[in-house]
Amino acid sequence: MIKRSLSKRLLLLVIPLVLVVAGAGFFLLGGAGAAPFVVNITINQSGDGGKSAAPAEKHLTVSLGERIVNLADPGGYRYLKTEIVVEVAVDRKTYERLTAAGGGGGHGGGGGSTDPLRAELEHSWPKIQDTLTMVLTSKTVDELATPEGKEHLKDELREKLQPAFGDYKITEVYLTQFVIQ
Repeated sequence: MIKRSLSKRLLLLVIPLVLVVAGAGFFLLGGAGAAPFVVNITINQSGDGGKSAAPAEKHLTVSLGERIVNLADPGGYRYLKTEIVVEVAVDRKTYERLTAAGGGGGHGGGGGSTDPLRAELEHSWPKIQDTLTMVLTSKTVDELATPEGKEHLKDELREKLQPAFGDYKITEVYLTQFVIQ
């Protein structure tokens, strides 16, 4: 009888203790919406505290719009529907100026009023559109059908568009839509 009473007391003490320990472990390990524990470690940082003489480079994107063009295939019955987004590198001062102007430098297919980088390029917009037309309409389905062909197209667009972008160095060209019919 005494043994049974002692077992019940021990059980009543152990069960809540196990639940408390389990709950604390769950909370500390990131369960139940607790903020994760994050440690940032920088390796090979220069002695100047990570600040160098050159300003940090930022990136902005601009959509060149959606286009439908005929491809250079014999018969002229094939077309390409694409949207091209260009990423450019800018210095911190230019980045802050353009993003403070409203719009944040993202990409949108609309007018120049919502994209400050698009507004900056307004003077060369006809040249950009002409370059796109000339490059895209010179391609055939066979040239664009493979991943390598698409990469070659992106490289060619980067090279041919750079003069129209002036001081904005093109760092990447994205094919956000690409349909061949």
